[in-house]
Amino acid sequence: MHSRVRREKRIVQLMMNKYCEDIHNSSTLCTDCNELLEYAERRLLTCPYIENKPVCSNCDIHCYSKNQKEKIKKVMRTVGPKMIYTHTLDTLWYFFYKFIHKNQKIT
Repeated sequence: MHSRVRREKRIVQLMMNKYCEDIHNSSTLCTDCNELLEYAERRLLTCPYIENKPVCSNCDIHCYSKNQKEKIKKVMRTVGPKMIYTHTLDTLWYFFYKFIHKNQKIT
């Protein structure tokens, strides 16, 4: 598995765990959050741009179904801003990577 995909998978897991803990008051992932995490991981692992993967918000392909996309957006909006305090390096890396690949065309 490509290191970038491994990193993104780990970040999604962190976000889902934090979201479920904060919103569903659960120390382990509830069924809904676990299903969303598994869906996100499947989408990530089947990304056609594995080697040159952009951040998903800069991608031309929208892999998520409409329903799942809304769910993951909700998770990211809720937990994302808190990540700077709990996972600073991951957050800085994400914004740096997003910035340097902002206008890059996917090949």
